[in-house]
Amino acid sequence: MNKYITILLTITTIACAPNRESPTETSTLSAPKVDRDAPIDYECPNRQNTTGIRVGDTFPMVQFPNAEWEPVNIKTLCGASAILVVTATEWCGSCLVEFDYLAMVAPDWKTRGVEIYFTLFENSAGHPATSNTLIDFELYMLDIYGSIPFPVLADPSAMLPRSLGGGVSLPITWALNREMVVTNFSEGTNSVMITEWVDTLLTTPRPPASPTF
Repeated sequence: MNKYITILLTITTIACAPNRESPTETSTLSAPKVDRDAPIDYECPNRQNTTGIRVGDTFPMVQFPNAEWEPVNIKTLCGASAILVVTATEWCGSCLVEFDYLAMVAPDWKTRGVEIYFTLFENSAGHPATSNTLIDFELYMLDIYGSIPFPVLADPSAMLPRSLGGGVSLPITWALNREMVVTNFSEGTNSVMITEWVDTLLTTPRPPASPTF
C-alpha cells in the first residue's frame, strides 16, 4: 500500500469521475442473520418511509462481501448512532483521501456509536473489486493505524453507483440515522462534510419508542 501514501501526499480533494461504464449485473448474495446485542425501542429499519437512496428514504438493506468474501448486510448496523455508507474506487484519488481520514477517526467514532459501511466497486485498473483489493486496503489500515476499525466491502457489480445513474462524482457518501433513514447524501464528499453530518447525528435526540398494538 505504499502507493497510497504517495498518492495521499500529492493529490488534491477534487472529486473523481468514473473512468468506464458500470457493469449491469446485480448482487445475488444471501442475507446473513441479524444479531443485535440489545433490544431497541424504535423501528429499525424504518418501514414507514419509501426505500431508496435519497434524503428521507430508508436506505436499502444491501449486502456486499468482505475480504473473506462473506456477505455483510447493512441491516446489522441498525441502531448505530450514525452510519456512513461510502462507495469508492481504488483508482480515485479523493476516495483514497476520504478512506484514509475515515481509517484515522473511526476508532474514536466507534466508541460514540458510529459505524462505517465502506464499499469499493473497482480496483486501480478499473476492474471490479476483488477479495485481494479489500485485503490490500485492510492491511494498509493495520499497518498505518494499528487496527481495522471497519471492514472494506466489495461492490463488484457497481450496484450503489449505478443506482444514481451515470456521470457520478466520487466518493459518494450517505449518512443514515439509527433507523437507517438517509439524513445526508452527496457526491464528491470530503472529510469536513462527513464530519459535520456525523456530529449532527450524534447530537440528534433519540427517536421516541414506536407504538405497539
